[in-house]
Amino acid sequence: MSHYLKHVFLLSLLCLLGAYVWLLYSQSHPSWQKWQAKYYEAQTQLLQDRLAKTADGNEKASLEKTLIQVKGKKPEIKPLLLPNGKEELCLTCHLGIEEISPSHPVESIGCTVCHGGNALALDEKTAHQGMYGGGHPGRLDVTALSCGSNANGQCHDGRKRPEDNIVERMQTSLMASKGGELSMVRYMFGLDKEQRLVVGASTTAAALAHPFDNRQDEPALQQNCLQACHQSEGSLFTASTTATATAEAQGCESCHVLVNATHTYSGQDVTIPRDKPGYGMVHRITTQIPYTQCNQCHNVGLPDLYHMTFNLRTDLNRVRSTPPEQADQQEVRLQNVYQPGMVFTSCEVNLDCIDCHTPEEVMGDGKLYTSEYQALKIQCRDCHGTQTEPPGFWIIGSSDDMALRQKSVNPAFPVLDVGGKILRTLRGEEMPYVRYESGLWVLYRKTNGQKFVIPQVQGSACRQEPDKQTSNDCHQCHDVSGNHHTSP
Repeated sequence: MSHYLKHVFLLSLLCLLGAYVWLLYSQSHPSWQKWQAKYYEAQTQLLQDRLAKTADGNEKASLEKTLIQVKGKKPEIKPLLLPNGKEELCLTCHLGIEEISPSHPVESIGCTVCHGGNALALDEKTAHQGMYGGGHPGRLDVTALSCGSNANGQCHDGRKRPEDNIVERMQTSLMASKGGELSMVRYMFGLDKEQRLVVGASTTAAALAHPFDNRQDEPALQQNCLQACHQSEGSLFTASTTATATAEAQGCESCHVLVNATHTYSGQDVTIPRDKPGYGMVHRITTQIPYTQCNQCHNVGLPDLYHMTFNLRTDLNRVRSTPPEQADQQEVRLQNVYQPGMVFTSCEVNLDCIDCHTPEEVMGDGKLYTSEYQALKIQCRDCHGTQTEPPGFWIIGSSDDMALRQKSVNPAFPVLDVGGKILRTLRGEEMPYVRYESGLWVLYRKTNGQKFVIPQVQGSACRQEPDKQTSNDCHQCHDVSGNHHTSP
């Protein structure tokens, strides 16, 4: 054997020996044990920090007892047995992950029914194979598997009631189809003689090969306009540049998973990196969506369609970094809710976006529209009435009424029962959080249950004509932004 072959043989032998040693080590030190050890270390540190800050004797004794228990924890497989008889091992690694929501208890539905993946695998690579949306089950291209029909039955799709089929409806919303943007831009540039629907329910604006008919400015349209949308893995804008992204928007998660300014995780699951963008603050979904979440995409600037660019608001850094405890202060809301130069009424700034915009407006109603105005379900007169007519209403007639199935939006809401009188828009959508109580129309804010009495046009000094009560009309007298001249 030549000297060269001997070297090759020895090198190969060393590689095989190294692989064998690594195999023995990995079998005796599986990754799930590492994650559990890291979790208990983190919990130990948290308890020690709390101990150092407390002066209460009873609390200190309780913390010390818990600390001893945590320090004594040994790695063990954490099986989760579901009511359907299936078993999952996901919580063996994701030991500290937060409950996704009260209506999605992990002990009842597990993890893989929404996330996909291999429930019985204990190594990361195998366990995460086949996960829906690459770990983002809210992406609209996989919601039929995750949020919709799944192994545990029909959830948000495949239901008898059309209003329950949110996965199907969402495909027709303007946020999903982007049909409004395309229709308007094509009309502005003379490509269409009138606004027409450009996008179908099964596609998205960013997926169209030539939405601008191969015009020379089509690449700019694709890059600067169509890529920044919910369903196309588009990127959210940063305060520094429109080309660099903080994180990708991910379908349902864009609204229902609350984020911080950097889109980084700050929960208790040690397997999720703290410095990598693309995560919610915690592993949780909610229907109590504050305006600060909407502002992650809306009110960040104004598009310049003639030049196919997007001009960010100059105060975006301040808006994005507003601490949660300050976001609800009146002076902060006045600065944050709308971008500079816009006008708004008192209710528009004191309420959150979801207090006015209805579920069918936001998540679609099964129809495709070419503009926001067409999709609009709510008008000022729906809540405030006119000089001649009070608001429209709906009397809850049965325990199966849609309004009663929405009452869990916020536990702070007073109980709503059969016979209750709620608001119904002129376009026929029920608003169970707007109610008629003791002779007054009141609104319960979705995020915290705060009660607002709704002033009525009837009996007031308002002289606006009933057929001229769009938001623009009402802004003529009721603007509180300081950017608009108000009439007496």
